[in-house]
Amino acid sequence: MSNTTQWIRKIGLIVFSGNKAIDLSEFRIKFNTQAASVETPNSVAIRVYNLADATVQKITEKGEFSDVALNAGYEGGNYGLIFKGTIKQYRIGRESATDNYLDILASDGDLGFNQGYINTTLASGYTLEDVTKACQAGMPSTTLAPTGGIKFSGGGNFLNPQLRGTVLFGLPRIHMRNCAATLNAAWSIQNGALTLIPKTGYLPGEAVKINVGTGLIGIPEQTDEGVNIRCLLNSSIKVGGLIRLNNKELQRLMSSGGNPYNTPYNQRAGIQFNAPLSDDGTYMAFGIEHEGDTRGHDWYTNLICLAVDTTAPASNSVRAP
Repeated sequence: MSNTTQWIRKIGLIVFSGNKAIDLSEFRIKFNTQAASVETPNSVAIRVYNLADATVQKITEKGEFSDVALNAGYEGGNYGLIFKGTIKQYRIGRESATDNYLDILASDGDLGFNQGYINTTLASGYTLEDVTKACQAGMPSTTLAPTGGIKFSGGGNFLNPQLRGTVLFGLPRIHMRNCAATLNAAWSIQNGALTLIPKTGYLPGEAVKINVGTGLIGIPEQTDEGVNIRCLLNSSIKVGGLIRLNNKELQRLMSSGGNPYNTPYNQRAGIQFNAPLSDDGTYMAFGIEHEGDTRGHDWYTNLICLAVDTTAPASNSVRAP
């Protein structure tokens, strides 16, 4: 992606419920999204400035709109969905004598995660794919992300038929957790889609290049939890997807004896474990934070990434810290 496309910010903020919707894109908007390959639902905090009182009442007191969709990027390209979820809380306030605001806190898949319910049986010959479909059916306001092309490293093949039938009862998230453990995967809800991501693998698709010519901000840093990266806001980066980084632009941690993975740093504290680096600069996006202000400086994507060994099988290529 050329840096010539990364100017003139573009945002789309819509609150909706069913076929009813209202577009808030023309107002000043601040936002911060949190997403990761973990069970806990993703979230967003949005602040919209100087709405009419009637609009605020429709959203808060009358409850006419229950969901929110946030798109962000640039007019020249790289514009897309960065959050979609259910509105959970509001706050009305004032920053100055002239500026008031409405804060919106929303969660991705919160309703299905907390209030989903399943009560069904699967006959002999069912697969783990059937389990995920049954769980999704019991989780309101969710869909099922495609699993084609994903390779799992666990003891259970996603499409292997099971010898005995099973009963699925209770919270779907419990059965998804068991299914993910069998596959050595993590499950999460990403923009309403029930998603399985291998713990030692990644989602199929082309890697997004991040360098000084495509929006890299500052210096990427190796930590004990992964590689931290900041770049200009990029909606094409997805949780579990690949990114490509130039390791020469990366700040490394202290190392000893040629081994960058575990460094003695204190006789009492023991060993410091550093997240490994990829040999060719390929990483998997484990956590993503988008932050922006349509009238301010912030328009960034912050990443926590794990190294990928592209010479290993796709299902067993992510080097966990």
